[in-house]
Amino acid sequence: MNNYQARLDSIVEDFAAPESGTAAPDVGPYRGRVPEALIDCWQQNGIGTILDGYFQFCDPARYSGVVRRVFAGDPEIHPEQTHVLGFGAFGTIIAWNEVYQNVTIDLVNGQVSCQALVNGKTYDPNIAVTSEVMLLDDPTFDEYDADAQKLFKPARSKLGKLGMGQIYGFRPILALGGNRALANLSICEALPHMAILAQAHEMRLMDNAPFPPQPVRRIGS
Repeated sequence: MNNYQARLDSIVEDFAAPESGTAAPDVGPYRGRVPEALIDCWQQNGIGTILDGYFQFCDPARYSGVVRRVFAGDPEIHPEQTHVLGFGAFGTIIAWNEVYQNVTIDLVNGQVSCQALVNGKTYDPNIAVTSEVMLLDDPTFDEYDADAQKLFKPARSKLGKLGMGQIYGFRPILALGGNRALANLSICEALPHMAILAQAHEMRLMDNAPFPPQPVRRIGS
């Protein structure tokens, strides 16, 4: 058994296998570029939604355009080396970078997290990626209203469960003056809404070690 297989088994045990999705994406282009644990995860479980739509695994190729918009011209995080694993119900992306490992792109708030880039520490790739996937129920994939109340469960109750390729989005988006309120949320097709969010901000690389997290630099050229 691979040293990460027990972790993959525990992920399915904790979150259940993805639903409403498809078989694995074409893994050929990703061999040697993403950890073998991720290849095995795709092949064993396919892609789709988990946790009632709180997170969904996706085909990286479909969302590569969003990555290009976010990291175009960046001197360190190159978009062609950055592969989307999936995204949360409000569009927060987790990705794998061939050099800097785990990358999180918070499109709603204009922030990028990549601790290996900030602190210079990398780990066994299979352990690094499965550690990230084991945290997909983390509160950071939720959004909050103006009173700091979580929005995922109220949005699901009001708007319905997300399907594959959908997210909850603020209209108008927050960067253009939208309000953090349940009344301003709607179900959006993920890809075009993410593209709008990616263009609306000046994205910032964040250092998550201190509290609160501190900006390091601007993302992009």
